[in-house]
Amino acid sequence: ARSSPAHFLRTSSTSPSLYSVYLYTQMIAIQRTSASLVGATTGARSSPATSRRNHRAAAASTVTRRDGMRSHVTSMERRTKNSFRLPAIAMPSPEVNEQMQTMTYNETGKWRENFDLAGWAKEIREVEKEQRSDKYHEEDVKHLKKILGWANMCYYGGLGVMFLLPQLGVAQAFGANVLGAFMMSTAICARWTMVGHHVCHGGYNAAMTEGNEIKGRFHRRKFARGPWNRIIDWMDWMMPEAWDVEHNHLHHYQLGEDADPDLVERNMKTTREGPMPMWARYMQVAALSVIWKWFYYAPNTMKELFARRAREAEKRGEESYQPYTTGSMPSTVLTTVQSAFQGNFGAIIETAKCFAPYATFQFGVLPAVGYAIGGAQMAMATLATTLLADLFTNLHSFIVIATNHVGDDIYRFESETKPRTDDFYMRAVIGSANFRTGGDVNDFMHGWLNYQIEHHMWPDMSMRCYQRAQPKVKAICEKYGMPYVQENVFKRVGQLVDVMVGKRTMLVWENGD
Repeated sequence: ARSSPAHFLRTSSTSPSLYSVYLYTQMIAIQRTSASLVGATTGARSSPATSRRNHRAAAASTVTRRDGMRSHVTSMERRTKNSFRLPAIAMPSPEVNEQMQTMTYNETGKWRENFDLAGWAKEIREVEKEQRSDKYHEEDVKHLKKILGWANMCYYGGLGVMFLLPQLGVAQAFGANVLGAFMMSTAICARWTMVGHHVCHGGYNAAMTEGNEIKGRFHRRKFARGPWNRIIDWMDWMMPEAWDVEHNHLHHYQLGEDADPDLVERNMKTTREGPMPMWARYMQVAALSVIWKWFYYAPNTMKELFARRAREAEKRGEESYQPYTTGSMPSTVLTTVQSAFQGNFGAIIETAKCFAPYATFQFGVLPAVGYAIGGAQMAMATLATTLLADLFTNLHSFIVIATNHVGDDIYRFESETKPRTDDFYMRAVIGSANFRTGGDVNDFMHGWLNYQIEHHMWPDMSMRCYQRAQPKVKAICEKYGMPYVQENVFKRVGQLVDVMVGKRTMLVWENGD
């Protein structure tokens, strides 16, 4: 405002010494305001309700950051800025660095004190540039076909064991062929986590394109698109188009944020904070682990697909339609049934349409083939085997997928970031966990999800790219002192379960963790 004291001092004939006194008093006021705000924030964070258990026992340290890392503004800070508006002051001293930022770090955040984000990101981008070279295209596609061949061998081998070798009594359990079920489940998991996952991310787009023309099957615009391609390429509980929205767009580019549909800590809030005894919480997690793909994941991907369609319709000025009404919380089979009892049948109808191809083939067509081969007894044994295979593949995928971005050593974020920025790459590392890496057999059994750090930095790369890049990325992180979480997958399952039941809590970037 033109009547402000600062304007008066700048425009009047007041002596320079008086102007300096004014600047000094304003600087002292700002420092006192900042100190009180930092104290209030620290006090709130140290309350029992929000303590980070073993991670915040040590006293916090305040440091000045000169690394250029962008500041994350929380809602509290936004309210503070609106509540304490002071006249803009041009600091006269050359010793004051305008880009210096003060941040309070907890014990777990000490690595951030002297972290050189720009230097780290520069070396990471050099690794990225090398991996995007077209000299790897032929090798990468050949490797993809090998992994697909392994998956097909497991699936058809499982069918052969189930139909042709029923005399393997050692492999029977409640009428199901355990060996056949395991082989089929491994193949179903592989088609999703390795083939469908990386192809639909665009990891082979460059190798499948000549000029502007798509030449191959493994391009994200062709693979599993439409009813027939879904059957021959990647048939699972999820509709590929819905999974593309939920996973490729929302999860990958909003990792660990409130808008991330796969944020475990938020999705399990009812269990974590509810009155349920601890033993019952563990039982709930155990049950979810063998049904989660159809019970939670498929309906929730449909919710996100319809939400996107609704947004696009509103932009065009058309009427929007969203049958899934759970808001920011996930949609499940249970919520769709509850909606049906309330008169909203849209969600349960759309979910049933999503389930139909996979359920019909696995639990209808295959038992019918069994009936044709060996009558009713074989049909029932086939049905039991396919049901067991589904339990196995749910558990397998739960172990290697749900564990990727959760734990008391993994960060979540209360602020947004932009794709492909230095900050985006940093979040991919500190917001993810790798498992044991190296060797096609090991990586195959992990569903190639043991490279989550590299995958979240560069989602549109091939499986072989991650194998080549992982040792280099880990070495760069160690060089710059950045946490790089890599641990046995079963230890990560322990972290996951403890977060789901409320025994552990994730780190929060904006809290100085």
